Amino acid sequence: RATLVDLLVSALPEKSLRTGARARLTDPGTADRPAVVTTDDGDIEADLVVGADGIDSAVRAALFPAHPGPVYAGFTAWRFVIPAPDRPFAPHETWGRGGVWGTHPLKDGRVYAYATARLPEGGRAPDSEKAELRRRFADWHDPIPDLIDAVRTEDVLRNDVRHLTTPLPAYHRGRVALIGDAAHAMAPSLGQGGNQAIEDAVVLAHHVPRGADLGAGLAAYSAARVPRTTEIVRRAARAARLTHLTSGPLIGVRDALVSTVTRLGPDFVMRSFSSIADWRPPQPPYAAGTTTGATERHQAGDSRR
Repeated sequence: RATLVDLLVSALPEKSLRTGARARLTDPGTADRPAVVTTDDGDIEADLVVGADGIDSAVRAALFPAHPGPVYAGFTAWRFVIPAPDRPFAPHETWGRGGVWGTHPLKDGRVYAYATARLPEGGRAPDSEKAELRRRFADWHDPIPDLIDAVRTEDVLRNDVRHLTTPLPAYHRGRVALIGDAAHAMAPSLGQGGNQAIEDAVVLAHHVPRGADLGAGLAAYSAARVPRTTEIVRRAARAARLTHLTSGPLIGVRDALVSTVTRLGPDFVMRSFSSIADWRPPQPPYAAGTTTGATERHQAGDSRR
């Protein structure tokens, strides 16, 4: 994700990104009135405001003050990054009794590891979170114990996992659009949180190009995104329940099912994920054009990608 952020920042004009600025949505605006964002330097009037301020979105609360906020998903998560290990290993995710462990290499050779466990909300280790990881995962398969030993105590992050179980009626109001976790925070079980934020941005850009009817464009954005993301939030919650089972018989059934599906091959596995993975971005108007010029432009664009 850090690599993606670096790529996006590199494409921005110089001095166009300002971080650490305090801002508050004062007025979402209307068709006849701009939105207003208040900062320490004064008010900013905007044709369009994009609320991408995460799961505890202040923009969402301003647009839909009576809507239920995020709730605990039933499990907590630990994360850490360590230097490159001495010996190679394959990326993996392991499901155990009431917990999950995953490990992935990063581009620079370091290792990202995460673990989750079904626990009451708000808990903290009595000593350190590294010690808690040892208690819960030290008897799991290699290289998990070595990874825990390699991390510094202060580098282990712990956060309760929350999600928005009640979908918003729309992802816009006035001249303001919501994207990402601000609109549809989900459990990480399908790895779709960041992906869906990117999809949001693509669809929003498609429906509100410069000079377009903003009201119609934002309505089209909500119509395109609310049903899809609502279903993915629900599927992620179901996957989270499946990976955090604590009943021995249910775990046996789950593991047998996973083993059977795995033997059917990667094509079968991907088909079960196709409704998420086969998404295609909306095409610009010229892509469906009937003129030769429109077709040529579309083909030229395809050849560059």
